[in-house]
Amino acid sequence: MKNYYQILGIKPTATDAEIKSSYRVLAKKYHPDVNPDDASAASKFADINEANAVLSDPTSRAEYDAKLREANAPHPSQEEIIARQRAQAQEAARQAAYRNMTMNGMGGSRRDATMARARAQAQAQANMAQAQIQALVNQAYQQGVAETRAVLDPEIQKLKAALAAAVAENKKLKALQDSEAELKRKLVESENDRRDLEQELFERDREITLGNTRIKELEDALAEQHGGAAKRARAESSELKAELDKATKTIRELEKEKAAIQAEKDKIEQEKQELSETRDKLERDNKQFDLKNSAQIRLQQDKRRQLQDEIDALNKKVEELTSELETVRAENEQWLQYAKSEEFLSDTEKRIESWNKKTNSDKRLAKPTLYGDLGVLIWATDEEIQDAYAKLHKRYSGKTGDAIVAKLQKVEAAFEILGDSEKRREYNASINITEERIEAERKLIAENEKIMDEYRSQLANKEFWMKFDELTAAAMEGDATSQYTLGTMYYSGEDIDIDYEQAVFWFKEAAKQKHADAMYYLGLCYVNGYGTEKNETTGQGFIRQAAKLGSKPAQKAVKK
Repeated sequence: MKNYYQILGIKPTATDAEIKSSYRVLAKKYHPDVNPDDASAASKFADINEANAVLSDPTSRAEYDAKLREANAPHPSQEEIIARQRAQAQEAARQAAYRNMTMNGMGGSRRDATMARARAQAQAQANMAQAQIQALVNQAYQQGVAETRAVLDPEIQKLKAALAAAVAENKKLKALQDSEAELKRKLVESENDRRDLEQELFERDREITLGNTRIKELEDALAEQHGGAAKRARAESSELKAELDKATKTIRELEKEKAAIQAEKDKIEQEKQELSETRDKLERDNKQFDLKNSAQIRLQQDKRRQLQDEIDALNKKVEELTSELETVRAENEQWLQYAKSEEFLSDTEKRIESWNKKTNSDKRLAKPTLYGDLGVLIWATDEEIQDAYAKLHKRYSGKTGDAIVAKLQKVEAAFEILGDSEKRREYNASINITEERIEAERKLIAENEKIMDEYRSQLANKEFWMKFDELTAAAMEGDATSQYTLGTMYYSGEDIDIDYEQAVFWFKEAAKQKHADAMYYLGLCYVNGYGTEKNETTGQGFIRQAAKLGSKPAQKAVKK
């Protein structure tokens, strides 16, 4: 699985701005237009675009991070990883050394061969260092996970047991609370019965008081009435006394019931007190359990933080080493690319010198032949012979003078033979020139022309980037014209990729120095929303100001 963070040379915690900045630098460095002969640069450029597309989108980046973590999970042992990486590095070193030795055998110097072998060895050592670093990271991760589990598993079991005990205590407390609620309900019912009995006793007391009053009245009447009235009064008094005895008996029974209710109430109060004490004890136990549990959790959290800090420190060290390795690798690749380009240009210049010598030799060979009369080489194509004859005939025809007439006759005589395929083959045989040699020479000419095209392309590209670097340096030093020129190149995509944000930056820098045309283009960027937030009012303001400063495109735009 590709590591897009390593491809862009950034950390996994990189911000969107850091991703974008790294992408621009690498895209410019590995663009196929800058490295037309380097297939690896094209592949690197494709990887850079792929990495930027994934990491610049939050959703795709989150999915990729999850897959990357899964892919980076430790599987093989450290020894297997190091052995495998070391074998790959050694094989790469052997292949690189073989390629360099082969190239050096084709004309390179011993010094170049030594440098090539040194570069191959450095690359192999860098690969081995990277493999060892990755193995250390995997080992640290495995050890960290194992140690964490070893420390936390016993504590987790204790916490589970304590939690089970707490759940059991909570169930008991819930049962006691239910029992307390039932007792409270019974107490309320008993209180209601007590109030009803007290009301009934009050009614009976009132009846007894009324009866005593009646007895007193009857006794008074008896004292007044002697005889039959006294008898009736005694009879009524007996009845009232019987009723009084009955009421007294009822009062005693009610008092017994009241005492029983009071005893039940006292029992409920006692149970309520016991329940309250039990609840207080449970609350104290829960508080102690929470304190103990919190202390254990804090201890585990401290251990986890300490372990995480150690892992973070190790990761930071690994990132620093990786960054240094990537920097060295990038510098090495850049140096190799530059050396390759310079070597090609140097070899081609030597080839040009050799080819010029060969061409002069071919001209001397053709001079005493009919080919020399037409001014072409023996390996010239039919089209080249036709063109040479047309030019010479045009030059000499219609002119007087024995020398001119003689030259024209030689040209026509040569063309009569060389312009006919059959006659030309016979003539070539007469001067010991075979068709196979002609074909071989033409292939050499075609190959040389292809190499010369590549040479001119790389030379022009080298000159362009040298001028581009000079232009950038002048712009950074504050030259307004250079800043404007650099901005227009990014704006129009002239010889480089369009980058409106870079264009806006350089237009702003030049506009600060009152560069009229830069101010006009800055206004266009604001009007169209190129490389900045769209704001037509601001954009038109810049265009009007550029017109006042003398920008002709701005003046035309204002008139419209």
